[in-house]
Amino acid sequence: MKSEFDICIIGAGMAGATIAAYLAPKGIKIALIDQCFKEKMRIVGELLQPGAVQSFEQMGLGSLLDDFDAQPVEGYSLLQGEEKITIPYPENFKGMGLHNGRFLQRIRASALQNESVTQIHGKALQLLENEQDEIIGVSYRESLSSEIKAIYAPLTITSDGFFSNFREHLSNNEKTVTSYFIGLILKNCEMPFPKHGHVFLSGPTPFICYPISSFEVRLLIDFPGGQLPRKVALQAHLDANVTPYIPECMRSSYEQALREDGFKVMPNHYMAAKPIIRKGAVMLGDALNMRHPLTGGGLTAVFSDIQILSTHLLAMPNFNNADLIHEKIEAYYRDRQYANANLNILANALYGVMSNDLLKTAVFKYLKCGGANAQESIAILAGLNKNHYSLIKQFFSVALFGAYDTVRESIMNIPKAIKILSDAFTIIKPLAKNELW
Repeated sequence: MKSEFDICIIGAGMAGATIAAYLAPKGIKIALIDQCFKEKMRIVGELLQPGAVQSFEQMGLGSLLDDFDAQPVEGYSLLQGEEKITIPYPENFKGMGLHNGRFLQRIRASALQNESVTQIHGKALQLLENEQDEIIGVSYRESLSSEIKAIYAPLTITSDGFFSNFREHLSNNEKTVTSYFIGLILKNCEMPFPKHGHVFLSGPTPFICYPISSFEVRLLIDFPGGQLPRKVALQAHLDANVTPYIPECMRSSYEQALREDGFKVMPNHYMAAKPIIRKGAVMLGDALNMRHPLTGGGLTAVFSDIQILSTHLLAMPNFNNADLIHEKIEAYYRDRQYANANLNILANALYGVMSNDLLKTAVFKYLKCGGANAQESIAILAGLNKNHYSLIKQFFSVALFGAYDTVRESIMNIPKAIKILSDAFTIIKPLAKNELW
């Protein structure tokens, strides 16, 4: 069939809308399909680490971060008991806290203002194939008429999020639920350290917060386990594991949010990227790869993927050569694995560490020492240091530091020191295997 478009993008979420906004001004004809283009409220994807901000600006989209009350984030603070430490991002870099839905609407508007983008309201149903099993487009049910129609394009990008309908055709990966996040918005909240992300380590379960507007703070509370918690269990969890550890300056805003019963719950997924490379299609964003949102690395990975894929696609003279498109897809999958491995490993490794009392204490004491080790660690978290050796070195430096510190307190702590090293290895081994080999 004759193609009207160069690219069909399934899903106008953060990944799909951003790559459309980036490629459309370059004259590439794009069909952007989604069931709903209205603003949605999400409780994650609201913190852009400096690596995400850098990628977004490099794509020429930085102005979309202006004029909707997004807040600069200058670093991280860790709080354990009465002790507090702050670690600034590397000099001249900053993150941004924002409302995900508002940000996405700005990106969508930027994409749709281009004549080369056709907005299609509908539910994507099935990838279309030719006799050579090459993907040549997608069928969809039009929202207004309920008619079944088809879009044909040399390249179909599936970016329909963590509940992707097309993953089974383009991926071998297995999705697991590592825990759940309870999300609250604290209004007129005074944080211990303004313009910082906060990680609270005092309680038995980690929780984090960061500003998303000039008068709102997002609080994300971990609920361990793979089962969706019932409301009674949620309240009991908050009462026992969170409320006693909320800083005094945040308490009134926190209690008001609880009274308003405004919390939302979402699953935290882990899914390594294991693509099935097929002619005519490529996966992007959460449809391909997910990590625990504890580190706020999701949008860093998404924008990095978009940059890598777009660089390869823009190197082509046109979209008429299916073999060349296939080569570029293979190159994208290869390059993105290196670029995003640190983000994926760190997110889930750090979640494992924060759920382990011995390792959690070791991390706090290690970072409290400051200096080059703290700066190297924050650069990895920020998505600015993609060197795999740096990540593995820092991870085991923390474990060795914790083991040594434990033995130094008492020679009787040797079993604890061995457990620290063993637990660290148990956490990092499967993640490194998934992401690096």
